[in-house]
Amino acid sequence: MALLVDDVDRGLDAIRERGLFHLFNVIAERRGHLLLLATQPPARWSLGLADLRSRLSAAPAIAIGAPDDALLDIVLAKLFADRQLSVSPEVRHYILKRVERSFAAAGAVVAALDRATLAAGRGVTPGLARAVLEELGRSSDDS
Repeated sequence: MALLVDDVDRGLDAIRERGLFHLFNVIAERRGHLLLLATQPPARWSLGLADLRSRLSAAPAIAIGAPDDALLDIVLAKLFADRQLSVSPEVRHYILKRVERSFAAAGAVVAALDRATLAAGRGVTPGLARAVLEELGRSSDDS
């Protein structure tokens, strides 16, 4: 048995604490696995239930940060390849230095560049990348 609970630290009150505590016990009885996703590490949660605090402190906690340049470059290359767009490493580097550090932002830039190449009838150039990034910056400033 494996279970994932997302946003486990959101709205954690006494009732949810007891539920999470019992969930730990059920998973342990069944020799299962539990993955908890949260915005803060368990040590920062305000918990009233000492037994739950104890179980959480015994469990490993790992922080996942924003992707670094190397990973984001690989993601960009794959996203471009998925759309059959040939993009030079120099253009990817230009994009990397100007895009938000997230997979969602990388996907949005690639999708916008794909639309722009279709509209322009040409491939991805540094100038087109600059124009698309400027346009995306303006539209995100407007929101």
